[in-house]
Amino acid sequence: MKDAKVIFGPEVDASIVLVIDFVAVDEIPDVLHFLHLLQTRLVETLATFPECGARFQGDVRMFSVAGHTFLYEYHASTNEVHVLDMIAPGQDWR
Repeated sequence: MKDAKVIFGPEVDASIVLVIDFVAVDEIPDVLHFLHLLQTRLVETLATFPECGARFQGDVRMFSVAGHTFLYEYHASTNEVHVLDMIAPGQDWR
């Protein structure tokens, strides 16, 4: 167990804000569920197993939660996971 610190970059924060801004009021429970999934699946998994994601390019790895793909790097020297980007389902990004 590495107990790494997970840090979200500004691109991820902006993507999450877009998700929140995009939904209708009656979909807010779905957004809260998604944010809970981020906390429990993404953050806890990467904090515990920072090298678990599949390699994408170079040192960048990818990890999916609820159809969203997160690109991240693990910095062993500081024991930090830097989440670089969040790609929504259906986006052409490869």
